[in-house]
Amino acid sequence: MSNSTEAEILFNLPELSRPDGPVLLEAFHSRFFPAWSYFRSLIDPANVAHVNAVSMIPWWGTSKDDIHFNYNLSGGSMMAMGTYNLAMLRLLFDAEPEECLNCQVHSYTDGVHDKCDYDFNAKFRFPNGGIGEASSTLRGPTYWTPSHVTVTQNEVILSDKSLPESQLKAQKRELVLHGFVHGVFWHRIDIKDVFEIRDRNTGEIVRRWEEKTHHKAYIFKEAGGKFANLPGESYWMSYRHQLEQFVNRVKGRKTQEWVDGKDSIAQMKILDMAYEKSGLGPRPTSSFR
Repeated sequence: MSNSTEAEILFNLPELSRPDGPVLLEAFHSRFFPAWSYFRSLIDPANVAHVNAVSMIPWWGTSKDDIHFNYNLSGGSMMAMGTYNLAMLRLLFDAEPEECLNCQVHSYTDGVHDKCDYDFNAKFRFPNGGIGEASSTLRGPTYWTPSHVTVTQNEVILSDKSLPESQLKAQKRELVLHGFVHGVFWHRIDIKDVFEIRDRNTGEIVRRWEEKTHHKAYIFKEAGGKFANLPGESYWMSYRHQLEQFVNRVKGRKTQEWVDGKDSIAQMKILDMAYEKSGLGPRPTSSFR
């Protein structure tokens, strides 16, 4: 798929609605990895204030002659690595963006590479007023760094019966998933909570402290809770987890994770939105039907 027009054509094919129709699944492998499932379970989308998703590929990992930089083949960093970043925003807000506020890109301007972005930085506004930012490059520094997504939640007031009536307890939480694209190689979930005891009338801070925890989930058992009994081995890549669910769907069994057609269409819409704002325009629609 190159854009939302093609996504709507594909996922609205009448063959897909038949009881014995083909099973179609977009290859969003990272969404099937245990660490991602666990991380998402820690997030309250309605309370998310800001999300920032970052990824990169070093300059030596790509070539100008790769399909990533062929406009007729829908080339561009947003279509390559960037789509993972944009998916993080949609899923963590559990909503579709209302507007792309800005999208800055660097792109090629020659031949088949024309209008192919090799890096981008985009910002979106979501329905709850939250802001989502995404950035990626296919021409990054020599030293590769893992992808990461940072979620900042709004402050909440906690119930604490040990406090006098004149005081309240507030909490601010930041969560980071390092390695959201290829978590099997390395990942870590960092959670930082900042607590404040305040005077209820004046707002004066009586006490302030931080608590940090770290988690990993290479298998669902490590995630615990509702995930504890789900299948998987520590050497399973995200592709293998996705294959497990694809086979379940083909055989008519329950799937623990899925990307349906509506989801895939929405994903292409956020890509179109960013490309429109960048001035490059959405990737071209094929004449093939």
